[in-house]
Amino acid sequence: MLTVFAAGIEAAAMLLWAALDFVRIPDAASLTTAIAGGLFFLLCAACIGWCAFMFWRLESWSRAPLVLVQLIVLGLAWNLREDLAVAGGLALVAVVALVGVFAPPSIAALEER
Repeated sequence: MLTVFAAGIEAAAMLLWAALDFVRIPDAASLTTAIAGGLFFLLCAACIGWCAFMFWRLESWSRAPLVLVQLIVLGLAWNLREDLAVAGGLALVAVVALVGVFAPPSIAALEER
């Protein structure tokens, strides 16, 4: 499923971002910020991954959080539009996920349960 794949990419990116926050703690002044940021992105990765897994298991409730995440990612892509590579990558992943969520086979599979 496209949605599960796209959400998996987003969760992996969040895990990488969390790891970078944990690794790059330059001094004690930014220790709290780095730890809080790392924990936030770790939590985001876990939530996105959980919703993707539950979407794969055809749990209909998982569709709404995944759509919300994709809309946030599209807004982030718009905000980063000056860096075309990053904005394009974000927008592409979000659009692929949205197409997967709203594809007729996905809707039919979720309604059957």
